[in-house]
Amino acid sequence: MNKPQLKTIAENAFMAMFRRKADVCDIQETFYGWVVFLASGKSKIVVKFSREVGRIGKEVASLEQLRKIVSCPVPEIYLFGREGGYDYIVLDWLEGISAHQLPEDSKAVMTFREDYTDILLALHDHQHPQGFELSNGEFSQNLGSAFDDWMGSVYHYLMSIGSPFSAALKDKFTALWEDRSKVLAPIAHESSSFVHDDCHIANVLFDPTTFKVAGLLDPCDSGFKHRELDVIHLFDVRSDLHIAERYLEKSHLDDGFEERRHFFSLWDDAKHSRNMGWYNEQWLTNKFSLYEAAAH
Repeated sequence: MNKPQLKTIAENAFMAMFRRKADVCDIQETFYGWVVFLASGKSKIVVKFSREVGRIGKEVASLEQLRKIVSCPVPEIYLFGREGGYDYIVLDWLEGISAHQLPEDSKAVMTFREDYTDILLALHDHQHPQGFELSNGEFSQNLGSAFDDWMGSVYHYLMSIGSPFSAALKDKFTALWEDRSKVLAPIAHESSSFVHDDCHIANVLFDPTTFKVAGLLDPCDSGFKHRELDVIHLFDVRSDLHIAERYLEKSHLDDGFEERRHFFSLWDDAKHSRNMGWYNEQWLTNKFSLYEAAAH
């Protein structure tokens, strides 16, 4: 992506909205694209661009759904557009600090941890009567068939001749795919939950005065899926805050979660590879070691 061009598109969006130039314009690279922060006085916006075709449209739908469900702030969408070959959205700039910068203070950690886990539990209480959401917008009552819908195209990608996956990892993913029914069996009876799908705390803002959640950002493939697809991400950033452990204290998960944790995480990594071309042989090999240890 052309960074100067993206910055210009964002500046033009700010000008169109506020009829003046932004005094502050900071552009940052993310896994899926670029984010531009623009401000002039009290006028502030965030402009997001995605490398993946269709990602911006998904985020618009996800943010709208999240705003209806969660109690904490979610960015409002001002504009969804396309310019210079790039899709982008213009969002309001939520006040707050990224939770990965939460201070190592016991009161701050406890307050944030309690608030965020309560928000996630309330999010996951939202179930759909038709079951699990499929990629075409339909639903299935069967978790196994839903998982096949979510990850079947990912499996075909990583097994293709054009994928970067080594023969050894293809063999491991083939075995993982063949074991999916057994791995999912302990939770096959459970209802769907609405999930954010990338809820590690780098996608959460906190209020520096109250230490409570000030915003929930950057949903990935949100929808009515299984809550463990969210829980796995709570281990990803700042494990010292023990967000995942507190969630597990508040909400019982069925036997075999440790195995499913690495199972879901491996497929999540494979999905990111398909979407963005990311690949790290050692990272995936190490994660398979964790999965195999938990499975036996």
